[in-house]
This record gives sequence, C-alpha cells and structure tokens, in this order.
Amino acid sequence: MSQSEADTILTLVHLYALAIDTQQWDLFDEVFTPDVIADYGEGAVWTGLDTFKQIFAVIHAVYSGTQHTMSNTLWDFQGNEGWAMTYGHFRLIKPGTPGGDFWEGQGYYDDRLVKVKGKWRIQHRINRITWSGGNPKVLETTPGVPVVVPITSLHDIGGDLRFLKERKPNK
Repeated sequence: MSQSEADTILTLVHLYALAIDTQQWDLFDEVFTPDVIADYGEGAVWTGLDTFKQIFAVIHAVYSGTQHTMSNTLWDFQGNEGWAMTYGHFRLIKPGTPGGDFWEGQGYYDDRLVKVKGKWRIQHRINRITWSGGNPKVLETTPGVPVVVPITSLHDIGGDLRFLKERKPNK
C-alpha cells in the first residue's frame, strides 16, 4: 500500500466525522460504497447508502451540535480489499433535554474496505460503544422512547474483531 493510499484511508475516516458534524450527507458518497452495510448495533443495522444517509439525517436532525473525533486508525490491505480499525469519540448536544443537554460516547469502527473504480470506500462498517456518559435522554429521537446503548468491552471481544481476524502482518 502506498503512502497516498494510507492517507486516503485517514481521509475517509475523518470525512465521515465531518459529514455528520456538518450534516452534509452527500459526503458519505465519498466514504461508503452504494451497497454499504452499516451495523451500529442491535436494531441499528442499515443496508444501502441512500438508506444510511436518510436514517442518519433524521437521527442527527434533533441535535443542535455534534462532534465526532477519530483516532488510533490502523489498517491492513490485501489487493483490492482492506480492513481498518478506528477509535471514535462522539458528543451529541440537544439543549432543553430534561437531565442535561449532552451525551457522549467512545467506541470503535471496524471497517471492511474495497476498491471501487480505483478508489477506496468502506463497504461494511461495525460500530460499537465502549463507554458513555452524560444524559441518555439526549439520544431519544422520539420523545419518551428510551434508547438503550449496550457497552462493549474490547478485551472481551478482541478475538472477534474483524480487523484482527483479517489482517496479515508481515512476519
């Protein structure tokens, strides 16, 4: 993998965060394949880029602001297929929410990437939360319907991470 391809992976990861925080959903076209599978946990799995964009637009419309920061990105590639693992920290702000205006979480993105017409795109994303704080009522997009956020422990599921299963380190 060339340095420019490595830079491309970081750009994809960071462009995703910028797309959400600016609510510029068409930027997802530069990040994901048209047939993307976006798995954000039980009850939150979407297939297809158009569906993913529409759902995320609705989910994020209730927030006055969000901030997604990405770090610790690792990647590995074999031909036209690759895997990336990225940590994320996310803050969601909804003023006037009883109990507090913000919720924040940390987690990871376990991505499968493919080359489409010579460009890297995320074809399958798994996102899990490893920590959360703040007011969980901020997550409610339908008032009175609580959102349950399961917490995943990386040390408990480490062997099941796709990135670790698929990577082929040079020995």
